[in-house]
Amino acid sequence: MKNKFFVFLICCCCLLTVPVVLSVPAGALDSGTASITGNVILVCYHITVTGIDTSHATISWKTNSNANSTVEYGTTTHYGSLSADGVMLKDHTISLSGLSPGTVYHYRVISGDLSGNRAVSADLTFITTAPPAPTTAPTTAPTLPPAPAPYYGRGGGGGGRSNTYTGPGTLQQSGLPELPQQPDLPQQPGLPGQPASQNVRSSQIYPIGFPGLIYNADGQGTLIIGISAARDAVAAVTIYSDRVEVYQHHSPGVLLTFWGNNFKTGNGNITGIAPRAEFVIDPLNSTLALGNVSGSVHATLPALTGWATINLTIPGDLSADTLNQFQDILSSNGLQLDTVACTLNVQKVNLTTGPANVTFTIPASWVDGHGGKDAVRITRISEETGKQELIDTVYEGVDADGNMIFRGDSPNGTSLFGLVTAEAPAATQQAQSNVSMFVRLIDILMNNPVVFIGVIALVVAITYFVWWKREFFLD
Repeated sequence: MKNKFFVFLICCCCLLTVPVVLSVPAGALDSGTASITGNVILVCYHITVTGIDTSHATISWKTNSNANSTVEYGTTTHYGSLSADGVMLKDHTISLSGLSPGTVYHYRVISGDLSGNRAVSADLTFITTAPPAPTTAPTTAPTLPPAPAPYYGRGGGGGGRSNTYTGPGTLQQSGLPELPQQPDLPQQPGLPGQPASQNVRSSQIYPIGFPGLIYNADGQGTLIIGISAARDAVAAVTIYSDRVEVYQHHSPGVLLTFWGNNFKTGNGNITGIAPRAEFVIDPLNSTLALGNVSGSVHATLPALTGWATINLTIPGDLSADTLNQFQDILSSNGLQLDTVACTLNVQKVNLTTGPANVTFTIPASWVDGHGGKDAVRITRISEETGKQELIDTVYEGVDADGNMIFRGDSPNGTSLFGLVTAEAPAATQQAQSNVSMFVRLIDILMNNPVVFIGVIALVVAITYFVWWKREFFLD
């Protein structure tokens, strides 16, 4: 029994020695060195993009150990540009600048530690903000003065305005298809938590392009804008050194931007090559029981070969089928639906869009009463394929009226969007709480060597007591 006791005592001393060695600072041992080796998997997580404007974005992420920071980015998955910081940190931030306005950027984050471990994220995307619409554009076509003779001079340099021409006219032109009339929707139950009687349906048809505006019909990015056609369509055309903007008045209106250079005027047309194009729609406002809300769309434009329209609708009422689809989207992402604030239905006629983002504004009081900004999500249901997805949702701050702004990035284009709040199921919340508590306990022990040694000593004492009692009764 004595031999067993001494063996046990030696084992206990070894266990107590390990945390003491781990707690000794590097260089504190004069007579030798101690090292512990092993492979730790480096992981990047909590990747976010903030501060997006026309030419900047800030990318942040975390790693589970100190590592350097690199972001590869570009307009394709081949990237082509990178920004790096060699400081070894767990919280990483890289600011990007010199970006092009209204452009979809691909990016991925990369971190490496001193042990040679390397973590690389999946490909991710964000869209830079489009430039604002011209502020001098008239908004009510019938009150415009007679059009002066168009003048397109060249002057200035850089990104400054070269010239602007605005002409009066009407959207109702002979030979054009009439705008589709939206049928009255049957009365549906109100959005969850809102009386249906207080929800007002808002709808607006926006013209996209006009006869005489042709873009990328040849697949080479060729742009042709008829000057007289622009005048008849109540469109303000502005030529810059790096783009042409066409603002179509419809109170609210649509800003089309064609990016390129070397645009020319002649024979009654503006012509040039535009490798990319986009449009942004003025917000559609609506009054619901929860307060005033708005929705707008910004999307890339692959081509435009005729007159097209987009109809935005904030229905106010939500069908049971749509509500069920929103619930399915959240369930498939490990969440459960709390409530739906509003929806924005984007219907297109003679138009195809590329990657897009949708922006909602909503009263801060409503957000605070439904779990705060971290509970807000934006869902999407494709009108073409029926695909249901939860898109990346970004909180962008507040507007001048104090309403909160949320942006949803949709790589698959436009469709039916919903602004909802979600929460984790009760069982998941409990499991997350338990894991968080365990991680917190481990963190306390590892950062407090004295407490760690005390816990080990207590475990050893209990173990020895149990062993001693067992040996006593066996003897």
